[in-house]
Amino acid sequence: MKSKIKSHLMHEDIVYWKWINIKTLGLVSETAVYHWSMEGDSQPTKMFDRHLSLNGCQIINYRVNGDEKWLLLVGISAQAGRVVGAMQLYSKDRGVSQPIEGHAGAFAQIKLDGSVAPTKLFTFSVRGATGAK
Repeated sequence: MKSKIKSHLMHEDIVYWKWINIKTLGLVSETAVYHWSMEGDSQPTKMFDRHLSLNGCQIINYRVNGDEKWLLLVGISAQAGRVVGAMQLYSKDRGVSQPIEGHAGAFAQIKLDGSVAPTKLFTFSVRGATGAK
């Protein structure tokens, strides 16, 4: 059974979208990333502007860590006969982005010996001209 939950008219095209949790949709335009809660009457909220390193990239993934404080946008493009990966890691608390060369990334939490709280982990991979790392 299908039913309409909400609607909103965006002023720019959405090039990628993904459910980031059971109630929030991540929307990516050519210039920015938005989160849109399906609860209440809320409209999409701009999270951050896309970094220049992602210009011309095909967006292939968008990830958010468990407490939704770290956001990761992943894109690829063809350059010099190979597929180049570009990522943007964004901190909501600090309001800053870091561009990273990479093709895939993930967030995790691990429990280290002797540590009371879990440690937050960000991993990524990159395939450069000389091989993968």
